[in-house]
Amino acid sequence: MRPANLSRREFFRAIAAGAAAFSASGLSLSCGRKSARPNILFCISDDQSYPHASAYGTRFVNTPAFDRIAAEGILFHNAYVSAPSCCPSRSSVLTGQDFYRLRETSMNHTVWPKGLTTYPDLLQAVGYSVGFTGSGWGPGNWQVSGRTESPCGPAFNEVTLEPPSRGISAVDYAANFQRFLARKSPDMPFAFWVGFSEPHRVFERGIGEAQGISLKEGEVPGFLPDVPAVREDVADYAYEIQHFDAHLGRIIKLLEERSELDNTLIVVTSDNGMAFPRAKGTLYDFGVRMPLAVCWGRKIRPGREVDDFVSFVDFAPTFLEAAGIEVPQTMTGKSLTPLFEEAASGRIDSSRNHTVFGLERHFPGSRPDGAGYPMRGIRTADYLYIRNLTPGANPVGNHPGPVWPEDDPVGGYGDTDGCPSKTFLFEHREEFPELFAKAFGLRPGEELYDVQKDPFNLNNLAGDPAYAEVKAQLSQKLDAHLSATGDPRALGRGAELDEVMKRYPVVGSNR
Repeated sequence: MRPANLSRREFFRAIAAGAAAFSASGLSLSCGRKSARPNILFCISDDQSYPHASAYGTRFVNTPAFDRIAAEGILFHNAYVSAPSCCPSRSSVLTGQDFYRLRETSMNHTVWPKGLTTYPDLLQAVGYSVGFTGSGWGPGNWQVSGRTESPCGPAFNEVTLEPPSRGISAVDYAANFQRFLARKSPDMPFAFWVGFSEPHRVFERGIGEAQGISLKEGEVPGFLPDVPAVREDVADYAYEIQHFDAHLGRIIKLLEERSELDNTLIVVTSDNGMAFPRAKGTLYDFGVRMPLAVCWGRKIRPGREVDDFVSFVDFAPTFLEAAGIEVPQTMTGKSLTPLFEEAASGRIDSSRNHTVFGLERHFPGSRPDGAGYPMRGIRTADYLYIRNLTPGANPVGNHPGPVWPEDDPVGGYGDTDGCPSKTFLFEHREEFPELFAKAFGLRPGEELYDVQKDPFNLNNLAGDPAYAEVKAQLSQKLDAHLSATGDPRALGRGAELDEVMKRYPVVGSNR
């Protein structure tokens, strides 16, 4: 964990200097190149919000492996999903396209569309060995598309372990990556996807505090009640982050031992925000803003922090460009390699001053007939603007749908995962009426937040005349992006997406 007397930048400089000295000593384990093309390792956790890694200064979680990737490369402060929900988020990574372009896979619990190509497909076609362990694309069914393997490639999940607590996956991610490396030809570059299941719920109650993680007052995000029950819940979440980080450390060690580290482009991030009220499944910062660290041997100057806005649609073009493959015109993202090649920190590319995201439907059992809650949003350094396309509907669902009583005794509000924090907020709604309304109440057609003054996005300025010009400018910029990238709703074809929801109205109906 970063010492309290060092700033993040000082911390990174110290680690980078140590790494440089180690390499100069001639003792580096990762000095050779086995392929003209780089290896590509994409590591994605499940339900982790920015800034929940110790490299960002968060004190209740310790992530030395993530911190190392950041220290030996770049720590990004403005990385955003295309959609804050598992399936569309992962789909945008794999295809390099905005989620709303992806037909059935623009929402959870549907199918992979026929003819939709992924970056692993393109890399495999030019000689890469591809595969994944843990959670790949989903939840959904890819077999009906005619594919012979997952959109992420062949699965490597044979090696298991005894989970250290309830809710932890039995998949031994590092051991399966080792098996993948052992099976591939030594002269083939690889593109491997590590899909950590953590910190997806459920959590073992009290495991965080039992393992020495304890939140102090003021460390709970401001959209949740800062009470012992919620602090315990967040500590359990932190424990699961530390579990996958330990596997990430083992994976990095494997690359070192094989002298592959310098020639491997490593990306570590998450698929959407923490599974708490007003986070996952929403367009607020704790739903869409992700941790992101990237390193690539000597291709990236170590110890940098970058504030430019990047989107998950940028990953696929980045991987293809790094491999020397032409980026298909269907991809709406743009490569991050220009940022890698810079020596500076801070804001580098003036065109990267905003990003766009949205959602169609998160949990299909939340509303009758599989209906969703379509939203679009745009984020700049100063503001977050959200457009709710069906403001009269309940944003987190008012349909009971499937209920797992042990995990969600409240029932309903299905777009918010069942958890102690959700239960506490529901049972104490009279004590915390404003937070309850923010989490589960109706939302207006437009929302605007000053993110510098209001980091938890609680004070909606959309109706304030003083911000009318800001709102108009962001609305126009959002419309321009949606039209240019072919959002069906922006082009008057929203019925296409509504029809998908109707075809897949219930969890598991496509399996």
